[in-house]
Amino acid sequence: MHKNESDPAKPTSVIFKAAVALILVVLVGMSLLGVLSYSVYDAKTELIGRSFNFEVDRKAMEFEREVRLNLEIMFALRSGLALLPVVNRGVFHELTADVLRRAPAIHGFAYAPWLEDKDRADFERVMQTEFSAFELTQVSGNGGTDTASERSRYVPVQYIEPLKLNRAALGFDLASEPNRLAALRAARLSGEMVATAGLTLVQETENKRGILVFTPLYHGNPTTPQGRRAAHYAFINGVYRIETLYEQSIGAVASGNFLVRIIDVTDGIEDVLFASGNPRDERWRSDMARVEILPDVAGREWAVEVTPTEEYISSQRGYLPTLIMVSGSLLLVLMASYVLFTVQRNNELRKTKQELEQVSLTDGLTGLANRRHFDQYLEQEWTRAQRDGLPLSLILIDIDYFKPFNDEYGHPAGDECLKRVSDVLRTVSRRPGDLVARYGGEEFALILPQTDTAQTVAEACRLAVEALSIPHAASGTAPVVTVSAGVCTLVPQPGMSPGLLTQSTDVALYEAKAKGRNRTHMMKVASVDIEKTRTQGDNPT
Repeated sequence: MHKNESDPAKPTSVIFKAAVALILVVLVGMSLLGVLSYSVYDAKTELIGRSFNFEVDRKAMEFEREVRLNLEIMFALRSGLALLPVVNRGVFHELTADVLRRAPAIHGFAYAPWLEDKDRADFERVMQTEFSAFELTQVSGNGGTDTASERSRYVPVQYIEPLKLNRAALGFDLASEPNRLAALRAARLSGEMVATAGLTLVQETENKRGILVFTPLYHGNPTTPQGRRAAHYAFINGVYRIETLYEQSIGAVASGNFLVRIIDVTDGIEDVLFASGNPRDERWRSDMARVEILPDVAGREWAVEVTPTEEYISSQRGYLPTLIMVSGSLLLVLMASYVLFTVQRNNELRKTKQELEQVSLTDGLTGLANRRHFDQYLEQEWTRAQRDGLPLSLILIDIDYFKPFNDEYGHPAGDECLKRVSDVLRTVSRRPGDLVARYGGEEFALILPQTDTAQTVAEACRLAVEALSIPHAASGTAPVVTVSAGVCTLVPQPGMSPGLLTQSTDVALYEAKAKGRNRTHMMKVASVDIEKTRTQGDNPT
């Protein structure tokens, strides 16, 4: 009896235990899924932070690079003016016009002498022979300009380029405003470039910020503050617009997902020089703002602050944690792990591939782009220029009598010569889009997109190489190493190929060598027979 009554209880007990076990498994499984989902969420958050930090680093690096390039242009201008015995309006225009066309972030260059009060009247009379309304001015109380008050010394803008855009600054006394005066004094005593704090420019028609960078000119080469004070006679003043610096660097790759602010943090005081959007907009994730401090900017300390939007964070996060909780599938977790592993592995392989490609595109001796890189880049820029209807320039440069140089001094000296020539060509061509390549042997090439002043660049290259003063006793042209350059500029048309540009430039180089070397020659495509080959018996290089 007891045995029969106990039998039906056994299946109930088994079902109950199985149900309890099943519930426990489900609870444990759900707990594990919750832990896993949270872990994935946390890991994704960390990855988003790393990705965002990379974006900030990249933007700060691009902006810093643009600032450095523009400051180096001003340093080069100072070096050129320091060599001249006299600076006048024509000389100043000639030295600055082409530079300003190639550097849009520079709003203008000004030449401003250090003027004592006793010389003010004579100075104004002399300047009025060129500009009838010329007088020394200063900022007025209403934001305009008035005649400059009497002071012991002035720093008036004597010449400024481009004059058409900056005429309002002509005669303006830079020493009339404390911000500028502090920078002027610091530059005069240190001999270094010194920037002002952010300000609204006299010649700026819109309410946008800029800075002035001053670099002093001296008689001789004084090395002490007292010597610099005595030898100082003028300043070169560069006018830089912060917004244009941003557009030329970060603006090319930025999007609406980021608020970028350029801030002057000198002496711990924050002054916002530029903001790419409205900081009060609620869509910015201010808790994730990242600040990157830039190295010294002409005596000032700047920072790049980048703040993402909530949409950016959400788009980066994805839906993986939710999918894991909804599906409850261990297989999905394993697949996700496999995908992450595969992505990581692919990234490592891609990085290795990029490193190998970089090595394969670089000349081992000079560090310049090699012939393979040149061919690829020319094809790329040719297609771009043909599509946009823009000019594309090519310069071919050949070291004159290089074989006799090797015979005279040996191949190690020849290699050193190639390196020095490469370095100087790299300094002449500074635009990010330009490419300097070793074309072959002692021949170099410069690809200049969107450039129709290539002959000026070629002449600068020729002069820079000659200025190296590398002895060359075996040269038939000069006692130092020189180069010949062929130049060609054209706007690619349908049916043309890059070979037309290289052949035309090669003909131009041949003409430069045939006319005596150490010179440049510009070839017009319309006058070139592209089927023409070089005549036999070309002189040895």
